[in-house]
Amino acid sequence: MIEILGGNLDVAFKELNIDAIKTYEGNTHLNSSTQVWEVSDRDFERLCNIDEDDWEDEWGWWRSSVGSNIRNPLTIFKIKGQELIAWDGDNRIEEDKAEDEDDKYLFEREYCNLLDYLCDEIGTSQPRNVCALTVDLAKINNMKLSELFIKYQD
Repeated sequence: MIEILGGNLDVAFKELNIDAIKTYEGNTHLNSSTQVWEVSDRDFERLCNIDEDDWEDEWGWWRSSVGSNIRNPLTIFKIKGQELIAWDGDNRIEEDKAEDEDDKYLFEREYCNLLDYLCDEIGTSQPRNVCALTVDLAKINNMKLSELFIKYQD
């Protein structure tokens, strides 16, 4: 099974006769409803082979990723009151390099939810980038993508 991130995919899967399992759904800033679905390798290949021009507007959106290219240091953050191993953002890294203590703005590694962390700490909010980063965060923290969203987003 392959996990994909998307929104409003129920109609697409019904019309395309894809047997998918919705493992997460929540309201986020990623085009309203955000969902995590599990699809078989065969159905994933079918999705990938649909030409963009043939994708119907009412079918929603989806993204998949094998991971990201972020290589920032990992540390413990508190997201939604729970610990998560995650990356320091570039601003934090640059501030840590400042020689003058007055030039350092030390701010807490704490966010109210996963997407706020990604937006405010890492600087990403586009679905394709969120997908790549959350896939990696799930791997780093030894959980499924849906578990990551359930625990740290809602």
